[in-house]
Amino acid sequence: MEYFLLASMGFFAAITPGPDIFYIVRQAMCRGFKIAIIAVFGILFGNIIYLTLVGLGLGSIGKSSYFQVVVGFLGALYLIRIAYLVYKDKPHIDKECINLNRFNLFKEALLLNLSNPKAMIFFAVVITPFLTKNVMFSLASLFVGIALAFIVSAFVASIFNIKESILIIINKISSLIFIFFAIILLKTSYEAIMEIIK
Repeated sequence: MEYFLLASMGFFAAITPGPDIFYIVRQAMCRGFKIAIIAVFGILFGNIIYLTLVGLGLGSIGKSSYFQVVVGFLGALYLIRIAYLVYKDKPHIDKECINLNRFNLFKEALLLNLSNPKAMIFFAVVITPFLTKNVMFSLASLFVGIALAFIVSAFVASIFNIKESILIIINKISSLIFIFFAIILLKTSYEAIMEIIK
């Protein structure tokens, strides 16, 4: 169940309109699915770097009740803020097509992902309390959810002309899902406080 939750969270976080998903959608609309997949690989490579840093940084500190109280609470606040911003956001896809060779496309997608500080904050603060005892499987589940979101988006955008009204609906649904995960984080934080009090 925990792994499914992590995969779901990764999926909805990735599919929510933002720089990474817009870049993939634009490539798919301009140049087709096969080219968009190269952009997906670039962005996923950046996610692997972030997830590796999170995995290495956890160790014993990640299981500390005090750490879980702080990270759970901060993660919930961050998710509530993101939910509010996403709900109010009016997405816009830049449909200008730039033909890059495959290596430059991969590199540009990777740098786009690594230059997004929100991705590191998301992985470090929001995901950490959800990680189970098996950190490797937790991170793999999260990665699968993220990868699935990007691949599905690239496929759909290569076939259909995605309208901004659809992205607005995705935003509304995603904001509700982020609130749900924020409640779970607050619950995790509360349980950790109860552990400390015992």
